Amino acid sequence: MISKVIPGTRALRIFVAAGKHLNFSAAAKEISLTPAAVSYQIKEMEEQLGFSLFKRNSRSIQLTPEGSILFTAVSESLDNMEQALGYARRINKPSSHLTLSVGARFATYWLLPKLGEFKQLRPDLSIALDITDDVRDFDRDGIDMAIRFGNGRYPDCVANKLFETSVAPVCSAEFLVHHQDINKPEDLLSLPLSYVNCSVNGQTWPDWKMWMSQADINGFDNSQSIAFSDLNHVIQAVQDNVTVGLVEPILVANQLSQGSFVQLFDLTMKLPDEFAYYFVYPSRSEKEKAVADFLSWLFTVIESHHENIRSLQRESIVVKNSC
Repeated sequence: MISKVIPGTRALRIFVAAGKHLNFSAAAKEISLTPAAVSYQIKEMEEQLGFSLFKRNSRSIQLTPEGSILFTAVSESLDNMEQALGYARRINKPSSHLTLSVGARFATYWLLPKLGEFKQLRPDLSIALDITDDVRDFDRDGIDMAIRFGNGRYPDCVANKLFETSVAPVCSAEFLVHHQDINKPEDLLSLPLSYVNCSVNGQTWPDWKMWMSQADINGFDNSQSIAFSDLNHVIQAVQDNVTVGLVEPILVANQLSQGSFVQLFDLTMKLPDEFAYYFVYPSRSEKEKAVADFLSWLFTVIESHHENIRSLQRESIVVKNSC
């Protein structure tokens, strides 16, 4: 939005948006203006410069040679300025104020229920959350630290592995009451199943066909199950007693510990070794002490959390041996 960007660059940002989209309406939508306002601003720039920036016809616009030269230079300059501004804003914040970028599913199902513990432990530190599945630029976006799911290779950053993860069949306790004949993986074939249909860094997220194959059930057709693009929908379907969901036990640990969810088998499908949850921060962080304290708390919670998970798996798994 124009009100949040570098002061004095309004016209340049309008020009860059128009040059990127080659469409005044699309440019207007990006920067929250009307197409007429974009057109007026471009004409004003052209009058001041003394040459045309765009070739216009009834159906499209194209950058002129002069406009193309300026577009490249202005785009790069704005990019550098935005990165510098984000860095300046980040270091301008008090060292006790930290901004954490974290994915929506991890924030919702793992971090938020525990964050109150950290606030009680360290009331002097203020944690603001930037909840997004996009990989933020620390300098440009003013981010102090991030929790990312990936391979841990992030340039100019320190990456600490928090934990790896896996998926397993989970249903609600009420669902199990009405389907008490679930004794082996094959018994799932006649039940409604759901999973997250997505990929991470080009790697397909585990689906029911993969899990069934690991359980020595070949030829399973994923079309027999319900594919959701978001974990929230899978967990909601489980919570509504509609399906057996293929989810990460670590993200539904609260429901498992409370007994509202049940992990059906001890057969879990581990994600490839290169994928894990990482705590990441810039290698040149000016708030290293505060960031380190938050990381130390995370590791303490994870150690306790994983012990609880192991205990839950020992006590509440319906079938002790998956095959």
